[in-house]
This record gives sequence, structure tokens and C-alpha cells, in this order.
Amino acid sequence: MKNTKQFIHLIILCCMLQAYSQQYPVLSTTNQANTITDDNYMETGNYAKDVGNIRNQVVGSWRYQTPDLLLELKIEKRDKELEGVGTAGYYFMDIIIMKYKLVKNGLVLHDNINTTLPQNNTGYHTYGIDFISYGFYYDTSYKFKGFINDYYRQVLCSYEMQKTNLNGQEKLLLNISNGNYRIYGDASMYTPSQKLFSLPLGPILLDRIP
Repeated sequence: MKNTKQFIHLIILCCMLQAYSQQYPVLSTTNQANTITDDNYMETGNYAKDVGNIRNQVVGSWRYQTPDLLLELKIEKRDKELEGVGTAGYYFMDIIIMKYKLVKNGLVLHDNINTTLPQNNTGYHTYGIDFISYGFYYDTSYKFKGFINDYYRQVLCSYEMQKTNLNGQEKLLLNISNGNYRIYGDASMYTPSQKLFSLPLGPILLDRIP
């Protein structure tokens, strides 16, 4: 009986996966580096593909440190992420996701570097504590942009990011903006006497961790 139930569950799972692939087919493919000039970009069914493996420039571990603050950032690739369902249509993108460890004055405020983050197969984003920090590059300058979750302060922060070199050393230029954000915590968390962000605002330079 147990094996029969497992077999039935397996069949249901296969049917769900097949329905998912049929419901959201790829209708066109564009080079993510040509987002400004390609009219198909973000059209329904389009797949914005990292043709040149540009994401490899930033994938890996990075560190920013001052006497009272430590930010360790881990960047990973995620291919063909489903986006936009429930709005005007749907599309796919090659993205990066970000995990980080944030320590202030010896106190760990957040650490999910070694956490396996779930795949988004719904096309929806939940804007809250479970929001996965993500980004994508959007033109031939190979700058990345997106949202990073300030878990401690429960604020979604917009950012731009780009790999650079300084005196022959690999650096990651990260610019978290205080001009475009989304608050999702309880209203009592936000008072004029408290800083809105626990993450360091940019621009800051992070060193690659070997």
C-alpha cells in the first residue's frame, strides 16, 4: 500500500511538472545584453538569456569590512527564472541570487550564506521576509540591478552592482540606494530615531574571497 501511494504521488508530481512546462512555453529568446535595443525583451514568453555568461563576473563570494561592520556576500546563478505571472504576461530571465552575512559591532544581524534558497516556479514575488535577493544585468555595460532584502530591518532595497578592478585587484562595486525601497515590517519598527537600513548604503567596494 505504501509503495502504491508513493507511485501515485510520483505520477501527480510528473503531471504537475508537465503542466507547468506546457503552461509557460518559451516563445522567443533574446540576448540579455541587448535589452535596450531588442523589442522582444520582457514580452510574453520571452527568455532573456545570459548568452555570454556575463554573470560569471560576479558569481562567488565577496567581503566588505570596516572596524564595526562585516558584510560577506555570496552570489549564485539561477537560469530561466519565471517572472511576471499575474501582471501583463510572463517571461523568463537568467538571474543572480544573493545570500549574505551581516555583522555589526560583533552582533550577527543576518546570515543565510549556507542556506539553500527555493526555486521560484510560480512567477510571483512575495515581498516579505521570504523574498530572495536577486538581480540581472541589463545592457552592454554589464551593470546588475535588482533588490536585496535587508532582513534585519525588513526593507527591500534597490541596488546596482558591477565588477571592477582597482590596482589589479578584483572588486565588486555595490550601490544600495535609499531612494527606492519597500518597507514590509511592522510600522513600530520604523521611527525617525532609527536608521532605515542595516545594510551599508553605497557605493562600497567588496573584495573577492578566494
